[in-house]
Amino acid sequence: MEKSVVLDYGHGLPDPGACGCGLEEYKVAAEIGSAAKMHLERHNVKVVLTRTGPHSLSSARDLKQNKREDLNKRVAVTNAVDADLFVSFHLNSGGGTGYETLCYSIDERVRAVHDAVAEFLKNNNVKDRGIKVRTDLAVLKCKPKAMLLECLFIDNPKDMELMKKPSFFNGLAEAIAKGILTAIGIKYVPLKKSEKKEEPRMKQVDAEKVVAYLQAAWKVATCEDEKKEIGRLADEVRAAAGMKKVNV
Repeated sequence: MEKSVVLDYGHGLPDPGACGCGLEEYKVAAEIGSAAKMHLERHNVKVVLTRTGPHSLSSARDLKQNKREDLNKRVAVTNAVDADLFVSFHLNSGGGTGYETLCYSIDERVRAVHDAVAEFLKNNNVKDRGIKVRTDLAVLKCKPKAMLLECLFIDNPKDMELMKKPSFFNGLAEAIAKGILTAIGIKYVPLKKSEKKEEPRMKQVDAEKVVAYLQAAWKVATCEDEKKEIGRLADEVRAAAGMKKVNV
């Protein structure tokens, strides 16, 4: 039988969730969840999302009413699906560090997801804050077994520096997906090397700055050979950041 999982990207405008280090929780939660979704779908798991855009599921203007309606609708969406698991993605705040799993009650499925992530965290020297029972969280009161993942602290610069590294970000999403698959009884199959994207050697923001300088030099260059060489160098910088070349 086909397995199905509900993925819940926490928050949604007008409520961005916790903010810190120039980041907003609702965006980062969706990015992590989307990366995990890719791994689940390649294992033929049916994935249902509670939200697919940046906004919450409520149109209420009052923020408290919006959040209350949004949570109720997320539970309703989840209960309408005969899902094997519900996983909500969030980021913590308050000056701490590390990762933790929140749930209404602990069982082997919750442990399977947490243990897969904990193993990854150990290899990256990230604090495992453990599994915590939270019966006060409305979003966990749904039909499928539910858990809420607090994926590091958005207001901790060290945590977010890690999150910005593609190797850590992708590894975390993969570990979460691996744990979910174990929880629903599917053997995890690692990506083949040919399927993995090569990590950029330069950040895109840095590449764009260098390219801007080269473009300025290209405009004042008088020799055609010099212009070609500048264009070649600009493309080398773009390639190092995983950007598309333009001087082909």
